[in-house]
Amino acid sequence: MAEDWSKVAQEVEAALASIGDVSQPNGYPATIRRVVPGTPDPSTPWIPTEPTITYTPVIALQSDKELRDINGTLIGMTKRTVTISGAAGIAPTDDDTILLGEALTFADAADDATHAWEEIQAVRALSPAGIAVLYDLDLAL
Repeated sequence: MAEDWSKVAQEVEAALASIGDVSQPNGYPATIRRVVPGTPDPSTPWIPTEPTITYTPVIALQSDKELRDINGTLIGMTKRTVTISGAAGIAPTDDDTILLGEALTFADAADDATHAWEEIQAVRALSPAGIAVLYDLDLAL
């Protein structure tokens, strides 16, 4: 019998909520912000259009790893990785940004300047059978 990877992704989402962070009742909240540039009207391409911004609340697990050189010596840099579920409702990209510690909606995020959005450097998906179960997001240092 074939594995139902969508169901596995739902189980991972529940597991992240239970272990994400002991200080939060529903795991460690985060928000992914995606900005899609506006498409100008072909009849008036000189008129700028507003971008579309979406906010997706997710549950995350953050880990920090000290980096070493080829000989195993610490190099004084840390790699920060955030793990989210594939069932989070978004397939993140390195064009997105993330806010750790807060689950925002569009209404909550009216003033982006007051939030510390972090750049996503790389996204790695764990996707057996082509269905994303987890995403690892490497954050800019």
